[in-house]
Amino acid sequence: MDVNFKRAALTALVCVGLIGCASSDPEPVEFDGSLYAGKPVDSLTNEEPPKTEMEAITRGDTALNTKNYDLALYEYLRSLSFSDATHQNKTLYTVGRIHAAKGNFPLAEKAYMKALEYDENDVKSLEELGMLYSRQGLTAEGRTYFFRAINADQVRLNNPNLLTSYSEVTEETLKNLPYDSNSPYKSYMGLGILSDVDKKNDIAKRYYERSLEINPNSTKAMVNLGYSHYMSANYYLAQRITNRALKRDPNNEKALNNLALIYIALGDNRQALNIFKRNMTTPEALNNVGYFLMIRGKADEAIPYFQQAIDQNPSYYKVANENLERALSEVRLDKVKQVETTQS
Repeated sequence: MDVNFKRAALTALVCVGLIGCASSDPEPVEFDGSLYAGKPVDSLTNEEPPKTEMEAITRGDTALNTKNYDLALYEYLRSLSFSDATHQNKTLYTVGRIHAAKGNFPLAEKAYMKALEYDENDVKSLEELGMLYSRQGLTAEGRTYFFRAINADQVRLNNPNLLTSYSEVTEETLKNLPYDSNSPYKSYMGLGILSDVDKKNDIAKRYYERSLEINPNSTKAMVNLGYSHYMSANYYLAQRITNRALKRDPNNEKALNNLALIYIALGDNRQALNIFKRNMTTPEALNNVGYFLMIRGKADEAIPYFQQAIDQNPSYYKVANENLERALSEVRLDKVKQVETTQS
């Protein structure tokens, strides 16, 4: 009995010793798998688990710099599990950006929303949500988050006069809002685009101008400002602004197309054709000139362009044939109307 007791006691001591040794080692770091989508995590790394939040974040940064996005996600998410973590907001924002870049909008949205749980005035996450929703055609939600991002920025800048309603924003209101180089220029630009869609071109221009005051190098804001002036029939100003954008980005497809539209509005169809040909085939360019002439009510001028598009590539352009038929129909209809007007 004594021997058995001693053996049992020795076994217990050994077990206690082993447990004591194990507890002195760092605990394995778990991560929130609900925010992960990628390769199996077991295949990502053979390294020991990170021992601190900053070690995990540093590993994530390294992986992100080498475009190893799955590993970056894994490390960033592991950084969130530490009880003494302090950078959750920024980390979740980065996780959202990675998911958005990969086209996983649901997980990007979830990450940004979770970031806002740590800081409801996180300007960057609010702005990214605005862009995320707008890209999916959810304009009301996009507008709301762009608006919230601008208000959060006003909180950061200690301005007590927050915007109260999107519909009540005036040019004077925007002019009086403080800003600096860290203000959310994409939110101002986003609200400009949505204002143009709502045919509120004047306030749209003010949003674009504020975006450019924050970031003078934004080609997108410049292109959109030029287009807004085009929509308001300020063609020469639109031309100058669009050319300025093309000096920064000569191959910007949207800027080239906008410039061609401006030349059509100015009556310079030949120059419009040359601009279109810089980023499309000749038949496409001919069809485009014809189409935009037609929707401007100049069907008679459009017909030769459609005919040339078909001649350039007869097998190519079903669209050009359809547009030609439409243009001929509109010309015939105009002649009938002229006869009816004369007879009356």
